[in-house]
Amino acid sequence: MVEWAKIALEFIGVFLIVYFGYYFLSYKKVDKFNRKKMPINIKYLVFRYNTNVVSLGYKKVLKTLMLCDSFIIATIFTVTRFIDNIYIRLLVAFILIFPLFAGVYHLVAMYYKKESE
Repeated sequence: MVEWAKIALEFIGVFLIVYFGYYFLSYKKVDKFNRKKMPINIKYLVFRYNTNVVSLGYKKVLKTLMLCDSFIIATIFTVTRFIDNIYIRLLVAFILIFPLFAGVYHLVAMYYKKESE
């Protein structure tokens, strides 16, 4: 039981570090929607799922994606925590990152599609 608590605290710690780092390094710089200076994750939502970011609220979508990215990174860190060999850990993280990003971004896009209708 203590081991599960340590894992949960580690997950929460990594999640908060990534979220606040992302918040202070990129979210504070965003003033308004600019099509040329969009972050790559918002470009992915716009081009792949045809999401109207302006009508949904640019900052709202950006905050949601910040939470999703932090969740994905914390999940990958926690899942690969048990692998001791660094090369195998990097390989497993590399294999897991693409399906996780695709799945979570698909869920976010479907949520915003429903919300916009």
